[in-house]
Amino acid sequence: MTTAMPTPLPLDMPPGDAGALGELVREIAGAAVCLSAVDDRLLGAATVAPGWLGDDAAAAAAQVGAVSALVRAVSGAVLPAIGRLNTHAERVLETRRQVAALAAEQREQFAEAWGRWAQVESLQLQVMTGGPDARAIVEEVEAAEASRRRRHTALLEELEDDAAATARVLVDSCAVVGGRGGPGDANRVVAYLAAELPGWGDQELARRGRALAEGFTRLLTSGEWIGNADAWNRPAAGAAPYARSTAFAQALLGTLGPDGVREMLAVLGRALLGPASDTARLLARALGAAQSSGSSSGRPDAVLAAVYVDPDDAGVEPDRIALGMATVLSAGAGSRGGGLHRATVVEWGRQILLREQRMGRAIDRGRPMALTALSVDPVPVVISALAQSGDPAAASRLLTGRAVWEVLLARSWDDGGSSLSQVVAAAGTDDGAAGEAAVRSGLAALGAGLSDGDPDDWTVDRETAAGISASMGQALSAHVSVVTEALQVGVDGRLTGGRDDLLRGLGYLTLDRGAAAAVEQSLGSWALVQPRDLEGTGPLAPLPAVAIPGAYLAVQEYGQRLAYALQEFEEQERAEDRQLGWDLTAGLATNLIRGPWGIPVGVLEGYLAIWLGFDGTWQRGTDRGLVLDRRAAVDAAVAQLPPDRVAAAEAVAAQARAAFDRTGRALGLIRPPTSPEVDYTQPLVGGLQDLVEGRIDLDRGRVGGRLRLPR
Repeated sequence: MTTAMPTPLPLDMPPGDAGALGELVREIAGAAVCLSAVDDRLLGAATVAPGWLGDDAAAAAAQVGAVSALVRAVSGAVLPAIGRLNTHAERVLETRRQVAALAAEQREQFAEAWGRWAQVESLQLQVMTGGPDARAIVEEVEAAEASRRRRHTALLEELEDDAAATARVLVDSCAVVGGRGGPGDANRVVAYLAAELPGWGDQELARRGRALAEGFTRLLTSGEWIGNADAWNRPAAGAAPYARSTAFAQALLGTLGPDGVREMLAVLGRALLGPASDTARLLARALGAAQSSGSSSGRPDAVLAAVYVDPDDAGVEPDRIALGMATVLSAGAGSRGGGLHRATVVEWGRQILLREQRMGRAIDRGRPMALTALSVDPVPVVISALAQSGDPAAASRLLTGRAVWEVLLARSWDDGGSSLSQVVAAAGTDDGAAGEAAVRSGLAALGAGLSDGDPDDWTVDRETAAGISASMGQALSAHVSVVTEALQVGVDGRLTGGRDDLLRGLGYLTLDRGAAAAVEQSLGSWALVQPRDLEGTGPLAPLPAVAIPGAYLAVQEYGQRLAYALQEFEEQERAEDRQLGWDLTAGLATNLIRGPWGIPVGVLEGYLAIWLGFDGTWQRGTDRGLVLDRRAAVDAAVAQLPPDRVAAAEAVAAQARAAFDRTGRALGLIRPPTSPEVDYTQPLVGGLQDLVEGRIDLDRGRVGGRLRLPR
C-alpha cells in the first residue's frame, strides 16, 4: 500500500466586499442626515400652510403632514439598517481575517511536513510499502486538514446566517416605502411614493406612462415585436407596480390612442402573448384604471369608446383584434383588482358579437395555425365576466338587440349555458327600459325561424335554450309587458309589430314548465289589476284580462306541438344523413360491379338498405306533450271570476274560447314530417328498369349496372 502527501484543502474566501458595504453604510448615513434636516424643517409645519387659505390650505397641510410622516418612517427604518450593515461589514472583515489565518496555518504546516518528509530514511521504500514514518506524517496532516475544514465551514455558515439576518432587516426597512427587498423594487417604491405624494407622483407616473407608450409605438413601427414576446413583456413587467395608477393609465392609453391600442390588441390576438403575459395584464390594468377615473380631465375617452372590431370587414385583422380583446379580458379576470370596467366589457362584447353574427367566430377565422393554445374564444370570456359581475345594467346593455341574441343562442356552451343564464337573469332584474328591450330581443330571437315549424331556418341550439329557459321565464315575469304585447293577438288576431317571433319564442320557452309557471303567475297578477267590466265587450272585441290569459294557453299548446314537430324533423334529418352515407358508399360500390352480377347485386343492395334502416325512413315517434285545448282556456277564465259574478261566466267563456281560437289560427297548424312508406318493390323494379333500358350488352355477353345518383 503506497503513501502520498494529501493535496491542500481549498480555503475559499467568503463572498462579500467589506469595502463596498462600508461605502453603502456611508451613503445611507448621509441620507439619514438629509432626512433629519428635512424633518427639522417640517417640524411644526405639518398642520399649517402659511399664506394658503381654505381648501388649498387644508390640502397643502395634508401634503406636508404626509411628507413629514413619510420622513419619520424612513428615518426610523434607516438607523436599524445602518447598524445592521455595520455589524455585517465587521463580520465579513473578521471572517476573511480568520480564513486568511487558516490559509497561513495550512501553508506553514505543509511546509513543515514536507521538510520532515524529506528526512525520512528509505523514503521510496516507505512510500511504496506504507511505512510507519511516512504514514505518521500523512496522518498528522490529514487530521489538521479535517480540523481546518470544520473551522472553515463554521466560519462561512456563521457569516451566511449573519447575512440572512441583515437581509431581513433590510427587507423590513424597504417595506416603509413599498419595497419587498427583491428585483423590481425601484418601480415598486416609485408607485408607493406616487400614492403617498400625489403632487409629485402623478406627474412622474404620467411621464413613465408616456415613455412606455412611446416604446410600444416604436416596437410596433419597427416590427421588432414579431416572434419576440420578451420585447413586449420586459417593459410591461417593469411597469406592473404602477399599472393601476390612474395617472399612469391615462398617459399610457392617451399616448397610444385608439390606433395604438388597436395594433396592440392585434398583436395579442396573434397568440404571441397569452392572458398570463405581462403585456396582457398591463393593458388590462391600465384600461381598468383609466375607466375608473372620477374625472374626465385628461381621460382617454377616445380609447375607451373606440370601435376596434369592424363587423363588416371581410379580412381577418378584426378577428385577431377580437382575439386580442379576449386575451386582455382574460388577463383582467385573472388579476386581483385588475379587471376592466364593466362598461368596457359590454362595449367590447357587443363589437365581438355583432361581428360574429355577420362573419362567423373570431376563434375560427383569426386564430393562427401555430400557438393555438394561447388563443382565447372571446364570447365565453365576455359572458363569464358579466356573469361574475351580476350587474343588471351591464347585462341588459349587452343583450339588447336580436343580432346579439342570435349569436348567443346559436352557440353551445361548455358550462351548459350556466354563465349565459346568469347574465339573462341579471338583465331580467333591470326594471328599466333597457331590461325590457333585452328580454324582448331574446324572446324574438328564440322564436325567429319557427314560422313553418321546420328547424332548417332556426339557428337556436336546443341545449342552450334549455339552459337559459328558467332565467328567461323569470325575466319575462319581471317584464310582463313583453308577454302581454305578444299575446295581444288574442284580442285582435294580428301578428304585427314583430309579434310572430315573440309568440313562437314564448311558445318554445313554455316547454320548460317552470318558466311557463313563472310567466303564468305574472300574467295572473297583471290580469287582477286590469278592467273587468264586460259591458261593450264580446268574442270579437274581448276584454284583455280574459283574452290574454286565453291566448297564453293557445301559445303553450303551440309549444307542445312544436316540440313534437322539431323531434320529427330531427329524426328526418338523421334518416336522410344515414341514407346519404349509404348511397355514397355501398350504393356507389355496387354500381361499379360489371357483368352478369351487376343487376342482382344492385337489387340486393337496395333490400339491404331497407332492412338496415338506410333507406330514408324512420320510426315515427309519439307526441307525448300536454294537450291544452279551448276548454282549458274557458276553465281558467271562469275560475278567475269572483263568486258575485258567476252570471257572467258564459260571456267570459265565449271570450276565452274566441281568444284561444284566434291565437291558434294566427300561429297556424304545425305539420311534422312523416316518414316515407317502406317500398319493398323499389329495388326489384329498379333492377327491371335496368334491363328494360338496355343495360345488357348481348354482343359482349355482359350485364352492367345502372349508375344511380345518391337518393
